[in-house]
Amino acid sequence: MIGKVRDMLTFEGLAYACYDYPEMVEDMVETCCQLVEDSLDQLLPHFKFDYASGWEDICFKNGPIVSVPFFRDVVTPRYKRIRKKLDQYGIDIWYTDCDGDVRPILPYLLEGGINCLFPFEVNSCAHPGELLDQYDGQLRIMGGFDKMQLGAGREAIKAYMESLEKYVARGGYIPFCDHRCPPNVNPDDYLYYLDLKEKMFGIQE
Repeated sequence: MIGKVRDMLTFEGLAYACYDYPEMVEDMVETCCQLVEDSLDQLLPHFKFDYASGWEDICFKNGPIVSVPFFRDVVTPRYKRIRKKLDQYGIDIWYTDCDGDVRPILPYLLEGGINCLFPFEVNSCAHPGELLDQYDGQLRIMGGFDKMQLGAGREAIKAYMESLEKYVARGGYIPFCDHRCPPNVNPDDYLYYLDLKEKMFGIQE
């Protein structure tokens, strides 16, 4: 709804436009929503989908590019329209790709019907358990294995993996390394990470 608008206007352009031309930005969001709705109307009656996914890359390490009130008042109502269509066809899981610190807008992502985050950048947000506890039963997460710990050796890898154990057991959380594995990670340690995850959780990457 707003990520592609950012691409068109640029990061700085969107930041200014939300204040200087809010009606224009809302019209662009509405257009994005209508395009998605029209696509769903053509697809959902003919194909069975297990989940929905989206791309809304509007956050960075200091939070969202747009203001929280703008996101709440302009973007979330459009999410609700899409959620309604997904519900009609039994599509429960809807994840969006939004990097960075999503915490300021997370209540409105959930209100709009998005119930899963991917990726989950620990170092610009929080330990995934923090949000899984806060939004227990509402939120799911994919990702969130701290890449800094992945490069810090086997003891750090094991300790971080153990900090995720209860969330994997609870359900609704799949841990893995977001984006790419950093170049400072020892290849043998990465294999250790994969083997340990399979041993603890039965998850292969």
